[in-house]
Amino acid sequence: MFRKLYNEAIISFELKTVSPLFIRSGREDQLDPAAADNTFITMYKDGKLVPVMPGSSLKGVFRSCAEQLLPGSCDIFRAPCAQRIRQEERSASQRLQDAEFSIGKERYKLSCPACKLFGSTVLKSRIYFNDAYPVGNYRIGSRASVAIDRITGAARGGALYEFEYVEDAVFKCSISLKNFFRWHIKLLCEIFDRIDQGLVVFGGLTSKGFGQMKVQNLAMMARYYSKAVEAKDYVDKGFYKEKWIEGRETVLALLKDVSINDHNVLQGCDLEYDKIL
Repeated sequence: MFRKLYNEAIISFELKTVSPLFIRSGREDQLDPAAADNTFITMYKDGKLVPVMPGSSLKGVFRSCAEQLLPGSCDIFRAPCAQRIRQEERSASQRLQDAEFSIGKERYKLSCPACKLFGSTVLKSRIYFNDAYPVGNYRIGSRASVAIDRITGAARGGALYEFEYVEDAVFKCSISLKNFFRWHIKLLCEIFDRIDQGLVVFGGLTSKGFGQMKVQNLAMMARYYSKAVEAKDYVDKGFYKEKWIEGRETVLALLKDVSINDHNVLQGCDLEYDKIL
């Protein structure tokens, strides 16, 4: 499925905090006695230690939402596509010896819609999430919390802790896709809408209202590498044809004929038959 590079897309956008955001660093070797018990994850960016939303965390949130939206998505913990595909390949070992047989294409056909985009242990992912760093000013806050005894309803003794969070921040995000279908982009737009509605949240302590975000300043760059592509409004760069699309509404207007609930659309595996953006 990746032997030939047919198209690429980069979607850039910003996530603005609506409520405080808490993504725990996971470090237990805190040497500063004045530091909070649970600190926000940080990395160096341009020589400065800044808070970060890891690409792995973003991908996990997007995949979890995609599995809810896409019909027929597998349960990666109980009945993952990879397990079923391996069983079918073992039973078809003779067929796999055929030189004309494409393992990648067959695995793609047998995968659920979510695994077709996000990948599995037998199928490479088509989507990549970069770490998101804040742009402009932001604030680091801290708050004390205490565990509540389920029986008495009072504070549990010795359960007081303090944690750090980020607020009033804008994170610059980027998602890359290779050999994408148009329904992949439509799915991402649906997830963006659910983020704006507060139905998709990020980080920890979400049951306490943390992690609500808004998507803003979305733009998309699409490239097609096939010489046979009739690319209207695209700029010919010689090796590929490229177009910039500004705004989520503009992207959705190009996808108004695409449905993520259409089984035939989700089952398609030949990029040559998919329309260009």
